[in-house]
Amino acid sequence: MVFNSITFLIFFAITLSLYYRLGHNGQNWLLLIASYIFYGWWDYRFAFLLLATSLLDYAFGRWIDLSNSSARRKLLLTLSICTNMGALCLFKYFNFFADSLARLLRALGANPSFPIIHVILPIGISFYTFLSMSYTIDVYRRELKATQNPIDFLLYVCFFPHLVAGPIVRASYLLPQCQRGRVIKKDEITNGVWLMLAGYVKKVVIADQLSSVVNWGFSRPLPPFSDLNAWLIIYAFAFQIYGDFSGYSDIARGAAKLMGFELPENFRAPYLVTNPSSFWRNWHISLSTWLRDYLYIPLGGNRKGEWQTYRNLLLTMTLGGLWHGAGAAYLLWGVYHGALLAVHRWWSEKVIPGFNPQTTSSVALSIIPRPKPIYSFFVVILFFHITCIGWLLFRAGAVSHFSQVALLKNYLRAMFSFQLQSISPIVQGIIILGGIGWLFQWKHEAMNRFFNWPLRWKVFSICAALILITSLGNFGGSEFIYFKF
Repeated sequence: MVFNSITFLIFFAITLSLYYRLGHNGQNWLLLIASYIFYGWWDYRFAFLLLATSLLDYAFGRWIDLSNSSARRKLLLTLSICTNMGALCLFKYFNFFADSLARLLRALGANPSFPIIHVILPIGISFYTFLSMSYTIDVYRRELKATQNPIDFLLYVCFFPHLVAGPIVRASYLLPQCQRGRVIKKDEITNGVWLMLAGYVKKVVIADQLSSVVNWGFSRPLPPFSDLNAWLIIYAFAFQIYGDFSGYSDIARGAAKLMGFELPENFRAPYLVTNPSSFWRNWHISLSTWLRDYLYIPLGGNRKGEWQTYRNLLLTMTLGGLWHGAGAAYLLWGVYHGALLAVHRWWSEKVIPGFNPQTTSSVALSIIPRPKPIYSFFVVILFFHITCIGWLLFRAGAVSHFSQVALLKNYLRAMFSFQLQSISPIVQGIIILGGIGWLFQWKHEAMNRFFNWPLRWKVFSICAALILITSLGNFGGSEFIYFKF
């Protein structure tokens, strides 16, 4: 069941109508049952895997919390992490590593034969694995008390708005909302409805309309354009993946608000930034902060010297790339962004006056002195193109391994040919849809305070959203890109 389907709208309407008629305990039970129906809609077997791993982490959290032995607590945490990562690696990475090792050994003259596991990747396993794992880590660190109520914990993990594509919500943030009674305010309902409408515009209008251009452009090893028009396909994918993933997050946040829950913002203005550090503070924020708090800082962060900092940035983003998918292209995408962060860190420390590496755990929060607007505009455009090169690597992960190298080589040759024979007609649609995507980013703060808008702007915006959705939207139920991760 996907958000952009009539089935989900009926499911959500029924769930919401029952939800408002129940007390707190009844609401939690209803949401728990509804969440497992929502998740099991793809394949009921996935629901059993989700339930098993959730119950294990609930038990591990209780055992860690009750233990006073440092060695026992560490052992229990290790078992919890191994269980979660074992399930993730088995379903998502086993075939990739087996195939990679086999190719390496063949290159050395051996003729290995490794088993291949033919299993369907469980929807959203990367998201709920990280979410559940952070709970036991926080309990181990004594930053959080283990919950005694299994229903509250199961709901925290499987709450259907965030279940399959995030945001990756910390237990300290969402679990208390499951435990206490929820008051549904009129302003939050207004904001929730608007966020869902905005999310549907991003998904069914921007992302799904651009998907045909992207699929056409990446359907063959040779790009459809041999000159600078090749950038148009990358622009289309940049706004497709933004509309797709940001749209999911908005729908999730809006649906949660209608039920009295608050989910964290996962996107701000990722294409209006001037450096890689700002990009990762605005793109997939919940994953960025998860990697920072549970990987980058434990590795030493920026506390152990200059080269160790660069190493930690590179390693963190490389593993972040691998989190997105089992493939060399995703790995290379992570390396690319890790290298950008390391170079930006070096540039900030060596060139930018007044930079203080202790002001943040990763990279500078701002450039000092503050650049002029015209300079910032050109830097935004430049960094957007740097980001698009990364998106070329990312999109290559969706094609077969044997086509990836040829695809990347041919696209890069066309993109940097510096020749333009004629402007392709598809530029008009990309500019219109990309412009709508940029508008959402430019006004992202106002989007979160819709209840404060003047009435005339509320009416106009809702009407405009409905017109776009009904006239250009595709409600065929196409899956979200991040469902694959």
